[in-house]
Amino acid sequence: MADITSTSVPIDDSVELDELILAIANQDQKALQMLYCQYRRSIFAVAYAVTHDHQLSEDVLQDTIIRVWENASDYRQGSSAKAWIHAIARNQSLDIIRQRNYSFSIEDLEGQPIPEQLITRIESDDRMMLEAGLSCLNHDQAIIFVLKAIVGLSHLETSKMLDIPYRLVRFKYHQAITRLKEFLSNPDDVKIQGRDQYENAYKSDS
Repeated sequence: MADITSTSVPIDDSVELDELILAIANQDQKALQMLYCQYRRSIFAVAYAVTHDHQLSEDVLQDTIIRVWENASDYRQGSSAKAWIHAIARNQSLDIIRQRNYSFSIEDLEGQPIPEQLITRIESDDRMMLEAGLSCLNHDQAIIFVLKAIVGLSHLETSKMLDIPYRLVRFKYHQAITRLKEFLSNPDDVKIQGRDQYENAYKSDS
């Protein structure tokens, strides 16, 4: 498989994700590059929610793209392609932590720069240190928040992916939103990336 990490390829939003995966199953590397360009940020975000580590998340991103290339023919057309891809990312994240016996603490996160993959806007007053926000959430809250607010999965899709009850997903999501409101109420203490995204997330579920 050739290097597909160039982001110069134009993104065609009219191409359905199912179509991309079908093309990838037929060894279409251009389709793989299009998928990479469209989903690298959300895949990285899922990995970061699990690992809290920039380099490990980069590794998970690359591993996820490789797994998509290798297993595209196993994808069942018509199911949730977005959930399928990000489930791979989550599983790769858990695997890499287990393999490396990796652990982190909140103290490890302090002072780290914002990962470039997670920056949607550059304005200094409208950014968030995602790692700072995630550091106040437990594992389930963090991954559920990312799957909803960044990946765009429904609570039902998240419930199926994580194999936990739908009501528990909603409960933990609201817990995450409650914790993140603290950041929105103290903008001088924490720089907030994508502040509007977070505001819209908890307003729509309040």
